[in-house]
Amino acid sequence: MGLTLYLWVIHSYKLGAGDISILVLGVGVLTRGGKIRLPGFLSAFGIFIFWAALSLAVSANVTVSTTALIDLLKLWVISFLVVNTIRTPAELRFLVIVWLGLFALYPIRGALFNQFICQCTAGRVAWNFIFSNPNDLASLCLFPIGACAGIAMVERNKYLRIIGIAGVGVLALIILLTESRGAMIALGVAVIALLLLSRRRGRDFLILSVLVGAAAIVAPKDVWIRMAGLANASVDDGMAGVDPEQSASSRWKIWEIAGVQVRDHPLTGIGIGMMPETNAAYASRQGLVWDVRGQRDTHSTYLRIAAETGIPGLLFYLFMWGAAIVKLQRARTATKYPRPREHQYLTFLLLSTFAFLSASVFGTYFASAFTYLMLSVIWLSADILTRNPWYVPAKWAVADAVPGTMPLMRRR
Repeated sequence: MGLTLYLWVIHSYKLGAGDISILVLGVGVLTRGGKIRLPGFLSAFGIFIFWAALSLAVSANVTVSTTALIDLLKLWVISFLVVNTIRTPAELRFLVIVWLGLFALYPIRGALFNQFICQCTAGRVAWNFIFSNPNDLASLCLFPIGACAGIAMVERNKYLRIIGIAGVGVLALIILLTESRGAMIALGVAVIALLLLSRRRGRDFLILSVLVGAAAIVAPKDVWIRMAGLANASVDDGMAGVDPEQSASSRWKIWEIAGVQVRDHPLTGIGIGMMPETNAAYASRQGLVWDVRGQRDTHSTYLRIAAETGIPGLLFYLFMWGAAIVKLQRARTATKYPRPREHQYLTFLLLSTFAFLSASVFGTYFASAFTYLMLSVIWLSADILTRNPWYVPAKWAVADAVPGTMPLMRRR
């Protein structure tokens, strides 16, 4: 109940009940008992937070940095509770399906309504809150699109399989409608990785091509005009030829400001949460154009982390993802032959992970609840499916199995 409430709150923003949902979730974990788990990615996340806390000593605004640090601590607690709530295949199945359902109910439904019914978009589809930025909406669709593909592979319920396949097409359409170049590049990375990693790459590529092709037919021509501008990308002229509105050029200048901070403060950074204020001060001193001035986001997860917490902070963040990917890859190896459906599900999660990490080059997501929800689902899927099948009929119960071996089944 607490987990469902939390998922509903972060998708809908209907109630300010986030703290209540976390409290219910915590009570559930404590009263349930059992072994408490501390995954490798959470350990790395904790080290990252500790290093970010040290940056308070160099922060020009301790209040801003403290607020950012508290937000990260909350995300750590939530991730810890999620990985200790979900323990069985049925609970994992519940988590993934509920998450996808809520994602479809709010940002996707709202984005489609804005695009096709009220036609109240400014050319690029978006919704509300964190999803009001088309680039962020597109990037946050990358993991659900992999989960939908995985559901289509592993589910026995034919209706859920159909919904999963449809979800891939709809999410691909949303990404195209956002006209997010970063997300489309990330989607291309996932397609290339699919050809390298999938056991049934021919079939998967054909199905994916049909779904994305159908989405491309519906997408407006502005999508392709915007993508074609990437052919004019040039570091020498500061990306000025990429688009007429100069958004790529402005972003490049913001990246350069962040790069200066990394160069000047490679070890400690400038303090967690401080990049927007630093950007405003630096751009004003340098007399840069108006669309670079002010408290601007860095538009790059990696550059912002490096600027605010130094190179060590960036390494700790990458270690966090590395721990999750290693866990996922080991689970793929363990399930490749005995349970190919689970193997394909895990493969699609890996592809979506690569896509999201690629999109993080162009967007800032290290302080987003969705980032750590993704990490939690990755770790839970790898941990649970290494030992158990995805779908266990009601008349069976899964006994504990030795890690790396097939689970023992006993009748209830």
